[in-house]
Amino acid sequence: RENHMEIDFLITEERKIAPIEVKSGKYRSHSSLDKFRKKFSKSLGSSYILYTNDVMVKDGIVHLPLYMAMLL
Repeated sequence: RENHMEIDFLITEERKIAPIEVKSGKYRSHSSLDKFRKKFSKSLGSSYILYTNDVMVKDGIVHLPLYMAMLL
């Protein structure tokens, strides 16, 4: 279970990978995204969480409202 990661989408930003995690409602954690960021840190661009609240940047992760997904 330690190596299990579920990332919803991967996009490219120039030559880097940008993981996207989609959360519904009030989420509490993003452990898969954290594991992914740690394992692939050299290849990563920005990391995103799409969720139901306002724009925020926390711990190096950009949190965006779902309606902003088209801007990625």
